[in-house]
Amino acid sequence: MRRWLLAAVLLLGIAAAQTVGNKPPPDYPPKVFEIAKKLRCPVCRGESAAESNAGVTEEMRRQIAQMLKEGKSEDEIIQYFVDRYTDWILYEPPKKGLGLLVWLAPLIGLGLFGLGLYSYTHATAKREAAFEEAPEDEIARVEAEIARDSTRERE
Repeated sequence: MRRWLLAAVLLLGIAAAQTVGNKPPPDYPPKVFEIAKKLRCPVCRGESAAESNAGVTEEMRRQIAQMLKEGKSEDEIIQYFVDRYTDWILYEPPKKGLGLLVWLAPLIGLGLFGLGLYSYTHATAKREAAFEEAPEDEIARVEAEIARDSTRERE
């Protein structure tokens, strides 16, 4: 009898430990999750409101479903959450104001890298050109000084 009870408890534990897929529950239409994907979870890091299982996002999805039943459009629903949480709630930052800087930062960084690379290669080319323009007697004098210094270091 104890074996059967232990087996039943074990099976119930295994069934309860199974992960739930990201499929929408039967009581929410897929449109709820389409809208929730555009919103950030207020308590999770890097998860949309559609992916998170936090209580706050469950409530957000419930509100989205209720607003859809009331006939509100997707833009109206998103604006409701923006009014409540600011632009931060949007999963992709808006392309205006400070959010524009987030979108342009990679391009600005790439431009600064290109400018630094150009100035480095330009300065190197100028140094090489200056060395090539040096008179032969000056090059011979510098090479003689280097040779003399290296022999002194050996002694």
